[in-house]
Amino acid sequence: MEQKIPVISDNDIKRVVKRDFPLLDFVEVECILQLYDAKVKENRNRVCAAILKLANGNIELLKDYTKAATLDYRDVLYWAEYPNYDHQASKEKRAQQNSENWLLYQSWLNKVE
Repeated sequence: MEQKIPVISDNDIKRVVKRDFPLLDFVEVECILQLYDAKVKENRNRVCAAILKLANGNIELLKDYTKAATLDYRDVLYWAEYPNYDHQASKEKRAQQNSENWLLYQSWLNKVE
C-alpha cells in the first residue's frame, strides 16, 4: 500500500501563508512557524504545511499546532495528511482512504485564493 509523501517547497509555504492569512499577519505567521523550525529541522516544510492546513487561517490554532509539532511532529503530519484513515479497515479500504486523503491534501495545497 503506497502512501504518497508531499514535497513542499519554501515557495509553497509562502504562497499558502499569503493565501490563508491576512497580509498584515504574514510576519507573525512566519515567526510562529519559526518556533517549530528553531526546535526541530526534520521535515520542516512538510510539517509547516501541515500546521498551516490544520490552522486554516486562524492564528491561535497556528500557535497550538506549532506547539504540538514541537512535541511530536508526526502528530500534525497525521492529522493534516491522513484525516480519513482507519487503521482497522481492510487493506483495500485503507488503500482507498490513502488515495482520498492524497486528493484532499493536494486540493488544499493547490487551492487558489
